Amino acid sequence: MSLSESGSRPAWASRRVLTAGTAAVAVAAAAVTGVAIATHSASGHPGASHARLAASACTGPTGAAYIALPGFQAFDAVNTANCDLIQQYNVGDRDVPGTGTSDTNFDSSDEGIAMSGSTLYFANTGNNTVAVMDSAALQVSNFDNPAETLINVGQDPEYVAVTPDGSQVWVADTGPQSGVPTLGAISIISTATNTVTATIQLPSVDPRQIAFAPSGATAYVTTRAGVDVISTRSRRVSTVIPGGNPNGIAISPDGKTVYVTNDVQNVVDVIKTANNKITGRIKVGELPWALTLSSDGSTLYSANGDSDSISVINTAAGTVTGTMSDPGDPVSLALTPDGSELWVGGLTSGVVTVFKTSDKSLVGSFNVGFGGEANAGDGEEPTGIVTTTTPTPGS
Repeated sequence: MSLSESGSRPAWASRRVLTAGTAAVAVAAAAVTGVAIATHSASGHPGASHARLAASACTGPTGAAYIALPGFQAFDAVNTANCDLIQQYNVGDRDVPGTGTSDTNFDSSDEGIAMSGSTLYFANTGNNTVAVMDSAALQVSNFDNPAETLINVGQDPEYVAVTPDGSQVWVADTGPQSGVPTLGAISIISTATNTVTATIQLPSVDPRQIAFAPSGATAYVTTRAGVDVISTRSRRVSTVIPGGNPNGIAISPDGKTVYVTNDVQNVVDVIKTANNKITGRIKVGELPWALTLSSDGSTLYSANGDSDSISVINTAAGTVTGTMSDPGDPVSLALTPDGSELWVGGLTSGVVTVFKTSDKSLVGSFNVGFGGEANAGDGEEPTGIVTTTTPTPGS
């Protein structure tokens, strides 16, 4: 997620590292029995063979989680079966041109992350690019330069989303948050050529998260003014649904309902796509920021940064059925592909916390970054998490 500089947001939400935004995951309880074993890669880069666990165990389904860490221009590759940190890889950092040296400009700030198949996409706010990387080609011994393609996009990209058919990546270029007309726009990247094929100018400032109808015919973009509804065929905004300073967004599997956070009223707004009207509001915690929805659409999770909590919502009833405590300003969420676990990123804690969805119990937690230590590096704020059933190389 990103926390763009906006006058309507609280002080912690406006904080940036370089030009980066926010997100992360929470602290744990229970006895601390995990260990952080420092290692060094072949290039001498300090790493960690195990993330530091804040609970007695951390078990889960086979696969991997990739966690964006913008201020450190990096991302963590984690084994979801045991929460082991496999490696922290640099991303989006370009060679310094015209120097005749191997110097690198560490300016990427990868706030947003998306995944399609084995391909990772990062929105690099610091240098106005999107990085494209094959997760299957990652090498534990090569943290510094995993093979990647950098695509120049618009001003201050902070979010990325892949269309349902995988043919396009949409990028929310937030702009510098000042000036009229706004520089905020949507850049559209062809995944076949890794080039920008179109740019959509928006009537609303500060585009944030992007979600697509299951058919791919419509895109919904949260902005400072509300939700822009865009035809993906004509690439035109058909309507703007006003209100709520929304950020997080999720769409039901049947495409009939859109859920967005409303941090003005501390609710989740329920929008019916048939008429693009808000038809209900679900009270959650303070500063709801991120949403994620179960694959069957029955359960919605809201990360409430200022309440240090995650609200569990029954979508059929439109009510909160439970709350999970997560100290550390939870602002990013991801479900494992089988839906058995919820991974939560904490902004101020620099901790990822894992919950079992069946009973809301704590599975475990770990500090992001080198050595699994608290505040292991500047900018170790998990702003986005994606999960996959395919283990990361080196697991």
